[in-house]
Amino acid sequence: MRFLALLLLFTLPVLAQSSPAPAPQPGEVGESSYLEGRIEALAGGKAVVRLRDGSVVSAELPVEEIGPGASTPRLPNWVRVGAQVVLYRTTVTNSQGQQQTFITVTEPLRIPYLLILLGIFCVSALVFGRGRGLRGLLGTAISLLALVFYVVPQINAGVNPLLVTFVGAFGILIFSIYLVHGVNRKTTAALIGTSLATLLALALAALFTRLLGFTGLVSEEAFYAYRSIQGLDLVSLYLASVVIGALGAMNDVTVTQAAVVQALLQANPRYGVRELYRRAMSVGFDHIGSLVNTLVLAYSAGLLPAMLLIQQNATPVRYLLNLEVFAAEIVSMLVGSSGLILAVPLTTLIAAYLLRGLGAYAHIERRWPDPAGRRLGERDTSWALPKEDPEDG
Repeated sequence: MRFLALLLLFTLPVLAQSSPAPAPQPGEVGESSYLEGRIEALAGGKAVVRLRDGSVVSAELPVEEIGPGASTPRLPNWVRVGAQVVLYRTTVTNSQGQQQTFITVTEPLRIPYLLILLGIFCVSALVFGRGRGLRGLLGTAISLLALVFYVVPQINAGVNPLLVTFVGAFGILIFSIYLVHGVNRKTTAALIGTSLATLLALALAALFTRLLGFTGLVSEEAFYAYRSIQGLDLVSLYLASVVIGALGAMNDVTVTQAAVVQALLQANPRYGVRELYRRAMSVGFDHIGSLVNTLVLAYSAGLLPAMLLIQQNATPVRYLLNLEVFAAEIVSMLVGSSGLILAVPLTTLIAAYLLRGLGAYAHIERRWPDPAGRRLGERDTSWALPKEDPEDG
C-alpha cells in the first residue's frame, strides 16, 4: 500500500501536466528544464556545450560577483574547456507573443565525483568494518530514508517539527543501534541512555531558546521555508535541527560506554553495579575530555565565515554575538555538547544496572564459587596493594 501511495504521489504531477495549458502571456516564463553537457569552447562570454544526446548549444556563462579589491567581474574557476556542467533552459514569451529560449550554465556537474566519494566510503566500511560495516551502511540508509520520507513530509504537512523529529529520531536510534550491534542488554542500555540524553538536551535547548527570544529565522533557508510553508513553527524547527545534529555523535558515545561496561563485566563477573560504574567512568572521563575539544572544533569549523565577519565588522563583538544568527549557532554548539557529556554517565549507569543488576552473570557463582566467600557483585579488592606499615618508614 505504501508503494502504491508513493507511486501515485509521483505520478500526480505527470497526470496534472497532461491537461491543456492556457495560452502564454507576454513576459510569462514557460517550460524550463535542466540539461547536462561538456564545455567544448569558450568565446565572448558564452560557452559551446555538447549535450549528452550529441547536440551542441550555446549557453550564457555565470559571472562571480565583484568582491573587495576586484575591478571587473570574472568567471568561476570551474569554467574551463572539458568541464562537465549543468545547464538551465527556460522559455520566455516576449511582448510579440513569440517564445524565446535561454540556456545558462549554472553549476559544475558534481554527481559523478560524489558517487566516487560514496564508493570509497562504502568500500572502506565493508573492508575494515566487515559485517558491522555492512550493517552500519544499512543503518545509515534507513536513517536517511526516515528523514526523507517521514520527518520532512510530516513537517511539510504542518505537524509540529519538534514532535516529528523526536519520534523520527527514536525510530532511527532503534534501527541503527539494534541493526548494527544486535538486540542485547548492551544496545538497550545505549538506546535508553541516548534517549534520556536527547530529552535533556531538548529541554535545555527549549528553555534557553525561550529565554533568548529566538524567532527561528537563523538562515536564508529558514526564511524561505517560512514563506513557503503556511503555519511553520520555525522555533520548533530550529530545536529539531539541534537534536538531529547531536544524535549521531551521541549514539557513538553511548554504544562505546555500554561496550566498556560489558568488557569490564566479562573480565571480572564479580564486579557490582557501583564498581562497574566507577571503573567504566574512568574511561568515560577521558571520553568527555576529548569530546569537549572535538565538538567545539567541529562546530567552530562552520563558524569560520562568521568569525571573519566579526573581525571585519566595526560593531562590538558583544552585540554581534547578541544577534540571533550567531547566538543560535552558539546555543546549538553548547546544547549538543552538553547532551553528549550527559550521555556518558547516564549510559554507564544504565548499562551497569542492565548488565549486572539483572543477574546476567549469576551462573558464575554456581559454577565457580568464590573461595573467599564473597557474594557475586561485591566489590573485589583482591587486586589492591597492601597498605604500607608506618613503622617500616
